[in-house]
Amino acid sequence: MGSPSETCESPRLCSPSAAWLRILDLPARLQTPPPSIGIGFSCAQLAIDDVPARVRHPPPGFSRPSRVLPPSPCEILVPPKLPKPVSENDKSSTKRQRLCSDYEDDIYANLRRTERNPEERPRPDYLKTVQKDRVTPKARARLIGWMDAFVRHHDLVDGTLHHAVAYVDRVLSTRAMNAPTDYDLRLLGAAAVFVAAKYEDGQRTVLKLDPDKIAWYGRFATRKEVLDMERHMVAALGYQLGGPTAHTFVNRFTKHAQGEEELKIQCIAHRYADESLRNYACLGYLPSVVAASVIYLTRFALKQLDVRPWNTALQELTGYSALDLALCRRAMYYFSQSLSCDPQC
Repeated sequence: MGSPSETCESPRLCSPSAAWLRILDLPARLQTPPPSIGIGFSCAQLAIDDVPARVRHPPPGFSRPSRVLPPSPCEILVPPKLPKPVSENDKSSTKRQRLCSDYEDDIYANLRRTERNPEERPRPDYLKTVQKDRVTPKARARLIGWMDAFVRHHDLVDGTLHHAVAYVDRVLSTRAMNAPTDYDLRLLGAAAVFVAAKYEDGQRTVLKLDPDKIAWYGRFATRKEVLDMERHMVAALGYQLGGPTAHTFVNRFTKHAQGEEELKIQCIAHRYADESLRNYACLGYLPSVVAASVIYLTRFALKQLDVRPWNTALQELTGYSALDLALCRRAMYYFSQSLSCDPQC
């Protein structure tokens, strides 16, 4: 039986059921898999003068690239859309209006603005442009599987994994690793989980988790390594830890789930959102797009003959039409196929 540090696969992030692999009602032009899905996306490069001042001296094992490339809003593959105002005369809006508080639409609009903040988004092509292929999509997926097992082993709160993965991607988008090993990646991932858990659950995390437990679980040399990496990480993140994730938006989109069927959709959508973390291609999409896409896929997998996977009410709630989600759904579909062929990816 392998040690915890060697367990990189996660039952919760296993390949999806065959039910939704029958997907998708995509336009004909989207049926052919893209030549470089999950490898990288073309992006505009920013001048070095545009690099935020928060980028400080790199931690041990990292080097600063000659040109640090922070994320740019132009990298978003699906243009963001905010939901239309609720209409008194729209029957599909009436139910939603009764369920929402006076400020819910304003809160959602703020989440949508925050998710497009370039300082809180990783580069969708950082493995190629910053890490120079020293870290591969497959190695990243294995790391996230290990991080998920770590979160479950310590029974950390929902949302911890999503924030932790976001921290890892953001750090690796600005700091190049020198000949990274599995040990280096695990240390980075463990520190990210520690920071995310404290952000999500505050004082209760301290009772469950401390640097000594992390060092034992990850088989790190000392607790000081964990604390040093944590300190370097939060500095590299500019102490901006609270950006919305796909988990945030799945919660929002299913906030008023009622009845067994809707609660089942909510549960499975969260599982698909967790799986999307391993999909490097999903970095090219806003978290709200990923969340809406997993709800579409869940409804598609569970649909009855008289229920469509997407409708006017969902389009109004999320701000996206089915066509807006087509590219993200396709990326998830091909990644799921790759999982069925190679569970180690």
